[in-house]
Amino acid sequence: MAEQKSLLIIGCGDIGNGLADIYLARNWQVLGMRRNIDKLAAGITALAADVCEPQTVAKLGPLQADYLLITLTPAGYGAEGYRAVFEDGLNTVLAAMATPPKLVLFVSSTGVYAQAHHEWIDEGSATEPDRFSGKSLLKAEQIVAATQWPYANIRFGGIYGSGRWQMLNKVLDGDCAPAEPVHYTNRIHRDDCVGFLSHLIDKAEANEAIEPCYLGVDDEPASIQDVQSWLADELNVVYATKGQAIARTGSKRCANKLLRESGYQLKYPTFRQGFVPVLEEWRKTEGN
Repeated sequence: MAEQKSLLIIGCGDIGNGLADIYLARNWQVLGMRRNIDKLAAGITALAADVCEPQTVAKLGPLQADYLLITLTPAGYGAEGYRAVFEDGLNTVLAAMATPPKLVLFVSSTGVYAQAHHEWIDEGSATEPDRFSGKSLLKAEQIVAATQWPYANIRFGGIYGSGRWQMLNKVLDGDCAPAEPVHYTNRIHRDDCVGFLSHLIDKAEANEAIEPCYLGVDDEPASIQDVQSWLADELNVVYATKGQAIARTGSKRCANKLLRESGYQLKYPTFRQGFVPVLEEWRKTEGN
């Protein structure tokens, strides 16, 4: 009888629960660490701990798994909150691992790039983040690489999908971006986040080569104006703006060539396909 495979998910939220479902169905042992274990999907072995409180991790004893997914959220939306999780907390978790996993997957973000003039970006582009969040994420990537374990840092774009209605609410509220300046955005559907992570684990299981870094985005960087005007049409509302240009992130276009070359097939290659099920769910939920 084959030995049971294991997957440990640190910060097991929506993405982690989705990945867990895939491997639980294959009779893997899936362990999930988070503060509130009530939000773990059925079948996951619960590990109640807070990476910002090392004593709670220490109480669990040595951690061990064939595969390790690290998907963290900041303790607070300031520099210290990011540092506490993505630097100190990450070090705490890695130090608790009894043996090196076959693969570490770290969920990062396109926020590690500071380019803001519509440039095309790939995995080799300069990472010189100017915001504290991007700086902490880049430091986390470096911490993962420094283990010298097999790893992949996945820089996801903006994640949207089931239950994530922020963009719809903005459009409905008439809070769309003004026509100028044009601002490029990069996104990926939640199901493709889960699908791509699973794809990488399966490649590792098959002893296939994995790149140390991937841009996790769909096929079409699109201006926020194009996305919101398309949604306004679908929602049958007027495209209206309150005049606030996007200031939080720079306008850049991320290329997913390595994701494609890995053999992964996107379920939702562009926002147009991806928002269809989101809109259907929203209409059912809201009674529209």
